[in-house]
Amino acid sequence: ADAALRDRAFAALTAVRQQLGRTYSPLIDGESVSTSQTVNSVNPSDPAEIIGTVGLISIEQADTAMAAAKQALITWRKTPVPQRAAIIRKAGTLLEERRHELNAWMVLETGKPLRECDGEVSEAIDFCYYYAAEMERLETGHHYNIAGETNRYHYQARGITLVISPWNFPLAIPMGMTVASLVAGNCTLLKPAEVSTVIAAKLAEILVDAGVPNGVFQFVPGKGSTVGAHLVKHRDVNTIVFTGSQEVGCQIFADAAILQPGQKHLKRVIAEMGGKNGVIVDESADLDQAVAGVVKSAFGYSGQKCSACSRAIVLESVYDSFVSRVVEATRSLNV
Repeated sequence: ADAALRDRAFAALTAVRQQLGRTYSPLIDGESVSTSQTVNSVNPSDPAEIIGTVGLISIEQADTAMAAAKQALITWRKTPVPQRAAIIRKAGTLLEERRHELNAWMVLETGKPLRECDGEVSEAIDFCYYYAAEMERLETGHHYNIAGETNRYHYQARGITLVISPWNFPLAIPMGMTVASLVAGNCTLLKPAEVSTVIAAKLAEILVDAGVPNGVFQFVPGKGSTVGAHLVKHRDVNTIVFTGSQEVGCQIFADAAILQPGQKHLKRVIAEMGGKNGVIVDESADLDQAVAGVVKSAFGYSGQKCSACSRAIVLESVYDSFVSRVVEATRSLNV
């Protein structure tokens, strides 16, 4: 509804279209590396349009990245919290500066509506500021002192984090999972969904520009079935953060539970495996609001949200009226 912002959004779409088809390389220990295997990321609304070509790392390159993270961890976990938080806040500032460009990349690479993209950039910015502030709060620890005792509770980095992110929130979810890990002092490897690797490469550029040191953050696109599985099982991984399908999430839990030779710790898995919401409509509901809410939730982004409405549960007294109105409202959508 804001003409000035809309003009900037359309200008960004035009500018980004001039950059399509570029090659994006993995980032390992601060260096862009060449790969023997690549994948084309295409516009799902027009598969003939190649958004970019992304290099996919090999098992050997995955091991190199892990070794770099292990070395960088020695310094990063000891880096003062204000310094780590400042880097993550800088990433939030860069996200705001590049908002319209990032919106355009998401529109073209994942077919996401512009309004949804803009909200997603805001969410990614919020993650940066929130986790930076939370780490500063946690860094002071807690004192639990009683007569004759001085008890100190403090937090420390866990180690190396593997982030496996989904395609439907290609910026906010990987950014949130990554910066939470980084600001807590963990070296972090990001393996994004294959179909949204270009926007993940843009995320990687932002983190590098914000000042994340070499080896502390690494962009490691690769095949989930090979490289992803190898990294999940790697003995040096401490934490795996995953958003995606139940099938893959459960497999990650199972693989992570196996103690590998030389592994000195138990891995922690944080997995969000989706979910769909029901909307309950009773006889006291404002049907205008109920219809509008259900239609937006179910179809606002093709149902591709964990918060999408997949079922409306409607009391019998208003059922017929609700159904007829929700059908007509859905018919009016411009698809």
